[in-house]
Amino acid sequence: MRRLGEQIAYVANYAAKLFGNIISYLFRLTLDVKPGRVMCWAYNFKQYGCNPRYLSEYILEHHPDMEIYWVFRKGINTSSVDPRIKVVRFMSWDYFKLLATTEFLITNSRSAPYRIYWHKRPEQKYLMLWHAGVALKRIEGDVADKLGYSYVQRAKLDSKACSLMISGSRMHTELIHRAFWYDGEILECGIPRNDLFFNAAGIEASRKRIEKHYGIDAESKIVLYAPTFRSIHDLSIKPYSIDWSRVKGALCKALGAERVSIIVRLHPNLMGRVDTSSLIAFEDVYDGTKYHDMQELLSASDMLITDYSSSMFDFSMMGKPCLLYAIDVAQYDRGYYFDIHNLPYPLAESEDELLEILEGFDNAAYSAKLKEFMEDKVGILERGVASEEIARWMREHSIQ
Repeated sequence: MRRLGEQIAYVANYAAKLFGNIISYLFRLTLDVKPGRVMCWAYNFKQYGCNPRYLSEYILEHHPDMEIYWVFRKGINTSSVDPRIKVVRFMSWDYFKLLATTEFLITNSRSAPYRIYWHKRPEQKYLMLWHAGVALKRIEGDVADKLGYSYVQRAKLDSKACSLMISGSRMHTELIHRAFWYDGEILECGIPRNDLFFNAAGIEASRKRIEKHYGIDAESKIVLYAPTFRSIHDLSIKPYSIDWSRVKGALCKALGAERVSIIVRLHPNLMGRVDTSSLIAFEDVYDGTKYHDMQELLSASDMLITDYSSSMFDFSMMGKPCLLYAIDVAQYDRGYYFDIHNLPYPLAESEDELLEILEGFDNAAYSAKLKEFMEDKVGILERGVASEEIARWMREHSIQ
């Protein structure tokens, strides 16, 4: 009976995809591509953030003649979207019209054309602004045997449709060439979401928004705890648990503060899947999992604690202290591009080790090691101008 249900679900899903692609094809036959029209989405139409957000907001300020749309799934809160942006619901009639008439399609993760009902037209440009720059965990073609046949085929179709990819480091450029099934143009301009880290006024504004949102005192230091995703088959919160009542004193000492506020942000894949109440059941600890923009949280924080997340490299643009807390190093291994024990970020494999690191934290030694790593090992290229250079590329390649 279960197998029959799975077969029915498969057929229904295939029929829906076929119907959607037929509708999309009909709109493509009857509508023209509109120059300067931009369609954005992030994380499978579920968030307003990452590289597409920062690029679209730059375009709004510097190229107001361009028309910006964002697409979201039904039920997604869009209150944080800039009011100058037109919001469209995924799978609506407006969505299908937009697919046929948009000149620039921009996202931050894989979107196989058939699965989003899109058939690329000669006038259209697809910018896949990948949601990470420097990576610790091996990804894409470097772990193709672990991704599954279906994902690899979708990724190849996605890369085939792609008109431009971007990079913020020599390492990332080499990774795209080798592992993304992509042989098109790579713009070494940095990534838009990291532009914020080079903007003092933007960082200050983010800090004030975060303080207001969580009711954090302006005198308090902020620590962002952002562990990454393990497995959809293992939703235990044990790897993420920290007794903050035990650790807060050491955090204050490391940051030279009298008071510390902690924001816990789990990976989006865990949103709504796990009960986070025990992770934030401490004084001055807040749940940041549903906050709309990770970069704002990073820019507003004085310290980052993560495990295997590439957010460590983004955070390093500001030179602030980052620590790794990972109790499952021996078990969690998708393969790394760097030896996790030789990164510039101190690694704690237990709560006791975390306390020891914080108690003896030497910021000057950390900063020197971080600078050498980012320059020599990563080959960082970020300058805070990614959005500007991508917008220039779009202007130069527009059908106008």
